Amino acid sequence: MGKISESDLQKADIIVSTTSAAVSTVIRTGSISRVSHARLYVGSGEVIEAVGSGVVRVSLTTAMNEDTLTVVYRRRNMSDEIADIVIRFAERQIGKAYDYAGVAGAGGTTAGGTVASIISPLLGIGMSAGAISNMISPDSKFFCSELVVRAFEEANAPIISRPATLSRPGDITTSHFLQYVGHLRGE
Repeated sequence: MGKISESDLQKADIIVSTTSAAVSTVIRTGSISRVSHARLYVGSGEVIEAVGSGVVRVSLTTAMNEDTLTVVYRRRNMSDEIADIVIRFAERQIGKAYDYAGVAGAGGTTAGGTVASIISPLLGIGMSAGAISNMISPDSKFFCSELVVRAFEEANAPIISRPATLSRPGDITTSHFLQYVGHLRGE
């Protein structure tokens, strides 16, 4: 495992992470993964990520503030053209709401359903009109890995073998479409 710095990052790199927060522990336990969050590096020291307040663009330093583990992956055969499409898609999503129902497995009907029974009561989520609406219009709101995976789908350069709406941050760490770049934090 190699330690890297921000200067080693390239546009459209995928950054997965974990924190010591309880919700991170629940996500990692429920998804059987070392990571609980995913974000997209867009260059100039900034990332776009889906967090509780919605899709935001923030500095990498701010995004990593509470991370105990931060790992970078890059799509194999990445081109500037693909990176530009990925980043433009992510930029168009800034300001959209966080997909709470999606991250909880939309009532247990998706791959995220493994953790839905734990997370849903904590977040007060059931199969709401909002969840049904997002199934009809999947780009209306996003959870973290959904945003990252969907951006690569838009560029016709998938990074996992399942749809974005069924993704988990841990899927990124095992994807044959990606290569490990290094650790920004942790081991």
